[in-house]
Amino acid sequence: MKLTSYLIFNGQAEEAANFYADVLGGKIENLYRYDSMPAEPGMPEIPNHYKQKVLHCCIDFPGGTMSVADTIPGDERNFGNGGHMLTLMCESIAQTEEVYAKLCKGAQNIQCELAEAFFAKRYAEVVDRYGVLWAIMFDEN
Repeated sequence: MKLTSYLIFNGQAEEAANFYADVLGGKIENLYRYDSMPAEPGMPEIPNHYKQKVLHCCIDFPGGTMSVADTIPGDERNFGNGGHMLTLMCESIAQTEEVYAKLCKGAQNIQCELAEAFFAKRYAEVVDRYGVLWAIMFDEN
């Protein structure tokens, strides 16, 4: 069994995918756009300005994968008020500092500065530029 995250955006999925691929040292795989989706009965028509938005894409990075997409027009989504968190377990203090610095660029909020904690050598919480809450952690155990 494997758990992965799937983040839904309001038109920023491609930008977010590129950002997360950089942060996580990964690459974008299987990017599909709305204009590639066959018409199905009962499905809303996709406006022309939205046809190049992301229907689905996967980001493959060392240690995992995550997927992103844009929601259909008129169905706005958000990441709520902190009832979710993606936790990134880093392999070294240097990697933790690098990821933290990248996530902090344009961040909406730094909820917990990167520092030593009683449960980890380094720990931080950042709400990134897209409103996604990340916990970044390194522990030698």
